This record gives sequence, C-alpha cells and structure tokens, in this order.
Amino acid sequence: MTDAYSLTVELTRGGDSNNRDKMKAKVSADSVEELREKVEAVRSEMQEWADDFRNIQPQVRRQLPDDQSELSELEA
Repeated sequence: MTDAYSLTVELTRGGDSNNRDKMKAKVSADSVEELREKVEAVRSEMQEWADDFRNIQPQVRRQLPDDQSELSELEA
C-alpha cells in the first residue's frame, strides 16, 4: 500500500498582511504510526523554520517626497 494516509498542515503566524508568515506541508505514509512519526518530524522542522522566519525583518524603504520620483533627483 502506498500513501494510504496523508495530512496537510498549514501554519500561519502574524495578524496583518504585512506581518504574516505562512507555511504549508503535506505528509503521507503507509500507516498511522508512520504518519504520526513523520508529522512529528515535520512539526519540529516547521517550528525551527518559523523561528528563523520571525528573525527576518523586511527592509524599510525610504519614502520619496511626492515631487521626487527617483533618488537620483535628490540634491546633496
């Protein structure tokens, strides 16, 4: 029997669209026990990945004045 059992896990962290991390994993196995073991392994990895993702901060982009379309137009 091949992949008689499967489970899809989707993890979303964060509240608003600018601060949201989303991961999805699908685990398949021939038995419930094998599925349980694989899910635990994936859960552990997803937790580590989520911790890594939390530490990634988006770069803050400098806002240009309304009358300036490019940084090259700025006089020093």
